Amino acid sequence: MSQPPRYEPLVLPVAAPAAVPQPQARWVLIFLGVAGTLLAALLFMPGLPLQWKMYAVVHGICAQEHNIFLANMQFPICARNTGIYTSFLLTLGYCFGRGRGRAGTLPHWSVLGVLALFVVIMGIDGFNSLFADLGLPTLYMPRNDLRTLTGMGMGITIGVVMLLMLNLALRADLDEQQPPLQHVGDLAAILLLNLLILAVIYANLDLFYWPLAFLAFTGITGMLYLIMLMLTALLLGYGGQVTQVQQLARPAVFAFIPTAIVLGSMGALRFWLEAQGLML
Repeated sequence: MSQPPRYEPLVLPVAAPAAVPQPQARWVLIFLGVAGTLLAALLFMPGLPLQWKMYAVVHGICAQEHNIFLANMQFPICARNTGIYTSFLLTLGYCFGRGRGRAGTLPHWSVLGVLALFVVIMGIDGFNSLFADLGLPTLYMPRNDLRTLTGMGMGITIGVVMLLMLNLALRADLDEQQPPLQHVGDLAAILLLNLLILAVIYANLDLFYWPLAFLAFTGITGMLYLIMLMLTALLLGYGGQVTQVQQLARPAVFAFIPTAIVLGSMGALRFWLEAQGLML
């Protein structure tokens, strides 16, 4: 009797998992070299005061009106943006310091409500300030300390949103149960840090001009750089691949290019418009 035919089990090919970009010491060194060169150029390039160089770098992305003065020197960015971008950095630092660097979900509704309120409050103060500049009736007299304070609330919101955007776009080890801020107590802690900075600025403690000026300058340029880093990393195929910060060394090097182009072109355009009398 003939044997029934034997059928081999069907084995379907299994796609290999996507390769995770590995940290490369060469790119880390290149990044440190480029970053160090740019910092050295800012600090030590002769012929121009440091505060003017910082002012010029961000001239195209900040209105630089309603300015803060400390130690008889002007901050590189305006009062409201000083609040926004110092608070943005503080928020990121707080989240990482509390172990929330892999956060991948929205905060509790109570925290979201406060964050939304911060945006509304800054919007009200911003329009009130604009109406005053235009000679229109206002709800109250605008002041730089209020501009900075309301900007700080907005900076917290931006910090939370930016952390979630970066993690959702790039991280392979996203913690989908962990929000950047867990409860209103986190907001209170960040606000306390912001209020300390606000008190130092408006107490006219000259000793703190350089630390605070650099904090504000780093915040506004760092925000732009992080956006360019995220876009560059996505273009290079790092989406959902990253588990270590060092893995981003290669896109971090390339991200300097669009950041410099935006800062340089927009600043040059504004200086040209001012020279032509087309912009104050």
